[in-house]
Amino acid sequence: MKIISRIILTLLLGGALCVLVFGPRPEPAIPAERAHDVVIHYWEKWLGPEYDAIQQIVNDFNNSVGREKYIYVELMSMSDIDQKTLVATAGGVPPDVAGLWDPMVVQLGSLGALEPLEDLAKAHGITAADYKPVYWNGSHWAGHLYALPSTPAAVALFYNTRIFHENAAKLRAAGLDPDRPPQTIDELDRYSDVLTTFVTDAHGNRHVTRVGYLPMPPEWDWYVTSMPLWFGAEEWNVKSRQFTLTDPGVIRTFDWMESFPRKLGVAAVSEFFTSQGGFDTAQNSFMRGTQVMELQGPWMALYIHHNNPSMDHDWAVAPFPTAVPGLKDVTYCPFDTLMIPRGCKHIPEAFEFIAYVQQQAVMEKLCMLHCKGSPLSKVSSNFLHHHPNPYIGVFEMLASSPNAHMTMQCPIAQEAGAELTAIVQGVLALEVDPVPALERAQVRLQARYDEFETALKRRMRVKN
Repeated sequence: MKIISRIILTLLLGGALCVLVFGPRPEPAIPAERAHDVVIHYWEKWLGPEYDAIQQIVNDFNNSVGREKYIYVELMSMSDIDQKTLVATAGGVPPDVAGLWDPMVVQLGSLGALEPLEDLAKAHGITAADYKPVYWNGSHWAGHLYALPSTPAAVALFYNTRIFHENAAKLRAAGLDPDRPPQTIDELDRYSDVLTTFVTDAHGNRHVTRVGYLPMPPEWDWYVTSMPLWFGAEEWNVKSRQFTLTDPGVIRTFDWMESFPRKLGVAAVSEFFTSQGGFDTAQNSFMRGTQVMELQGPWMALYIHHNNPSMDHDWAVAPFPTAVPGLKDVTYCPFDTLMIPRGCKHIPEAFEFIAYVQQQAVMEKLCMLHCKGSPLSKVSSNFLHHHPNPYIGVFEMLASSPNAHMTMQCPIAQEAGAELTAIVQGVLALEVDPVPALERAQVRLQARYDEFETALKRRMRVKN
């Protein structure tokens, strides 16, 4: 633990965070009759309806398995949960369960900051056969099971069927079918060109009033760095431990993204971005119909219904098209995780709660409340036919596809993602030339990863 503490505290310079983590907070409101139970402190990142949903699951556990086995789970919503979990672990007072994201499996697992779960999973009869491979594999690192899924995702193409039908004649004139979504990246571009509209002011300047598609929607940039997957490429080779940012498929992806501001005009794209509202608002570009197609996850159904219920029957979902002939059903599958930080004082009891969430009925209840798919290999008829997203079957199919991809399995994945997002932003502003930018990022990120590995090996030698 001393090694972990030095690593994490050095990385975070976490004095201020320690105050946030260890500062005074109210005592948990544990019922008097449960005073002798083992209390499991569960930190979760969710707010609002998502927090309410997991609170239901916690209450169900406390009133069933928890009551039977004298375990009481105390749920706490935690901002900056990744940093605070690191600091608390370094300080020797981690939560018993941490609700984090899948990139943290590799990052925290590499630092030795997580408890391996494979023996506990085996004892509870939890095996690879219970899960879709992309989520089971993404829960492992260096031969250890470091997490189990809570709510997963897969991303797909959302498209506005009403606008497709209203522009049927234009689409047919361009050789396109208004009754189906694009099947290839080339078709996506052609649909987008037809469906994009402008107005011209008195000075001859064009202003975008509606876009067919944009690689980075105004309200959401989370998945833009995964776009090479649909071009048959990845930005990291997990076997060789090498970044592959100069792979032809990656370069082709960034060149494709650059084509949008070149066609539409940087000023017009910038103006369009600033004219749209936030994600969870009625001014969201897809929900108000100013963006016709978008890469999104299954939860979008709930946001559409909440912000613009008149659109409920005017959209559909399909696999996002690819640039490679024959490559189909490609998706990116991030997911939320449940982990036990190193130094947890109640490991068996903490895992009892994690194992409870993995039960099919419990998992399906949570995932339906979050409007997400299930990480489990089997789903019930009720899940498929009464899910709040009428296209959940598409997401289930994609997550089970051999072309379903997990998050970059790299300890510095979050740093790499931030740098690549910055490059995309520069490319879309026509301020960055993709090829030299990717070449520089390749050198810089590989050096950062090599430094990380060297430092980790050195510390492990000291520890041993």
